[in-house]
Amino acid sequence: MKNNYFALKKQNISSWYFKNYTLKDWKFWFKLTFVIILSAVLLMSYLKPIINSSIYVSQINELIKEKGFTNISDLINYAADKNYDWLIITKNGSENHFNIIASINFTLIGETKTLHANYQPFEEIWFRSSFFTLLSNLLVLVWITTSLIKPKNEGQKGLLSTNSAILTATFITITFLIYQLSLRPTVIATSLGNGKSLIQAIFPSATSVIENEVFHTFGPIAFVLYIIFGMHHDSKENISAKFLHKNWMQGIIILISYGVYAIIRGLIKEAGGTAPTSMYAYPYFFLQVTTPAKDGLLGIPGIVWFFIFVVVIAAIYIGFSSLYKYLIIKRIDKK
Repeated sequence: MKNNYFALKKQNISSWYFKNYTLKDWKFWFKLTFVIILSAVLLMSYLKPIINSSIYVSQINELIKEKGFTNISDLINYAADKNYDWLIITKNGSENHFNIIASINFTLIGETKTLHANYQPFEEIWFRSSFFTLLSNLLVLVWITTSLIKPKNEGQKGLLSTNSAILTATFITITFLIYQLSLRPTVIATSLGNGKSLIQAIFPSATSVIENEVFHTFGPIAFVLYIIFGMHHDSKENISAKFLHKNWMQGIIILISYGVYAIIRGLIKEAGGTAPTSMYAYPYFFLQVTTPAKDGLLGIPGIVWFFIFVVVIAAIYIGFSSLYKYLIIKRIDKK
């Protein structure tokens, strides 16, 4: 019975493959490779901080038990010269300031008020899901997985339509551009300001490099190239000016909805005591709407940065969605 079951499954997979692809079809191997790599990196992105936080909490509680610390200041002072990964060092002029990573919380337990470290795994998942980078890459993964399974639906209605393809490609382009032109330089400058070397600032760790380059560089470029040059599209008569205006409206509404969600989440976190300049409140500096000018980047209030980026991101969306539509029509004309 078991052998028959697996033989039937194998037969179904073989039938699906030859119904949709040929042995030399590069699209199948491209999509399969893309799905495997992006799925693995997304999974790593979620699991790595949870695993690390578990290790850090265990280390801290062992230290508290061994040394008998009764307050966080004593713990930080002891760990300051021990190079623990859960201790963050920031520079203020020539002085070093030490803090424990924001994902770890402390409580006092029992009548003896024993200090105890803990973290919330679901809070970590919610935090990471507030980043447009992860949300746009999840959308790309859903799109390319659907395309892998149902390649003949490309260019038809629904998720695999040309409209949705351009929308998804433009979202991941925004992820690419904002990171390369704004976030990457900011992160490097901050690391250099904290006393790290240029190599350490550019390549903080192997996993960080893999995540950043897959999410922000190679993944977006590969996906956009596939949408323009590999995907099957409907006739150009259906990609009219009306089509593009509808696409602009949908894309900008989704982007504004994301901004509202991220700001509301940040306000809730801020009301709970999280610093407004912390990424645990607002995932990007231009969403820190409550930040005053004295604490804002380049002395500009957070609300001003928000409106600047609303205009910039809307312009990027309109410009690149128009470019992708033009390139797709040129490709259809060549056929």
